[in-house]
Amino acid sequence: MKQPPIIEAKFKQSTEDFIVEEVFGDWNPKISEQDNFNQSPDLSSLQPNPDRSFLACELEKRNIDLFSAIKILASHLHKGTDSIGYAGIKDKKAHTCQRITIFEPDMELIKTFKHENIYLKEFRWEKRKIKMGYLDGNRFTIILRDLDKKDAIKLSTHLRRLDHFANYFGKQRFGSVRGNNAKIGKLLVKREFKKAIDALLLDTSNKEQEEVTFARIKLKKEKDYKEALSYFPEYLRFERRILEYLAKGAEPLEVIKRLERKSMLMYVHALQSKIFNSILEKALAENFDFTRKGQQKIPLMGYKTKIEEEPLKEIEKQVLEDESISLEDFDIREIPYLRIKGDLRDAVVPIGDLELELEDDEENEGSKKMILKFTLKKGTYATTFLENFFILRE
Repeated sequence: MKQPPIIEAKFKQSTEDFIVEEVFGDWNPKISEQDNFNQSPDLSSLQPNPDRSFLACELEKRNIDLFSAIKILASHLHKGTDSIGYAGIKDKKAHTCQRITIFEPDMELIKTFKHENIYLKEFRWEKRKIKMGYLDGNRFTIILRDLDKKDAIKLSTHLRRLDHFANYFGKQRFGSVRGNNAKIGKLLVKREFKKAIDALLLDTSNKEQEEVTFARIKLKKEKDYKEALSYFPEYLRFERRILEYLAKGAEPLEVIKRLERKSMLMYVHALQSKIFNSILEKALAENFDFTRKGQQKIPLMGYKTKIEEEPLKEIEKQVLEDESISLEDFDIREIPYLRIKGDLRDAVVPIGDLELELEDDEENEGSKKMILKFTLKKGTYATTFLENFFILRE
């Protein structure tokens, strides 16, 4: 699976450049043909069903994240957000449509719901709540803009023949602002707890606000944790929690044990992801065929990973050696919740029903735009596919 040259593209120049429609069995939500936002729902075809407690419908949203949309709807219905079920989280800067369920709603309040970014439609009664993961996948319609004409033509030829793509972890996995998640993960598995704390507090990035960079540099120079609480911005809640523990004299290991598990696991998972990406890149460079049965996955390294049983064992050993990491490093007994057994991940993933059109870009004179339509199975992100072929500029 030889990779073509990666080209630059404007991504999500407008909300309508990124459309997501959920896929589930014979119920496949669709974006409305006309603009129905700020309109009340049409319940004319819904019949009462006293045997079913969950009102199911399609939630169409534009330029709003799912959690905000759920919160707004729940507030209008005088219910808690946990009364609303959904199968997957859709993008904020996008036009999306997905299924939701609402437990025993007040139908009079449903009738009066309207919002400039949310529209409810296609109602039916269901026996069960829709839960996270209850979907087959998503159908995407994406417009990539400001493409160089020659590069776009060359890439489109490659994409039209595509039926699967490399399942790299995307940039967000490694920290979209500071990009140091894998670095911190490595310090944790190597038991360099003081250095891990320093990286969490002191690493800087030109993507952060000036006051944040100033605070990190000042702390690095003065090393006064108690004083740092007076100038570290309030919105840096994670860093401030670390500072509070350190100001009270806690040792780095004790601080890490007290921090939110989900946050700390993210760093070790980032290290796993970096190793995975390196193995995948090297294997593809050697034309390894991941579509053959029995060699479709790459391990996410952990202390129970058995490299000797892997078809890519030589590459895997080399990547671990390059990173100065051993499998035993992932057995962090000092912090039990960070003990990582390991797992497997698909090296390549299928892309379904791919359609591609190349047109003049009306928003960027002299450039081309590419309209891509495709379906991905659940758990696979559109950006994972796109970043194989494009440098995305938002």
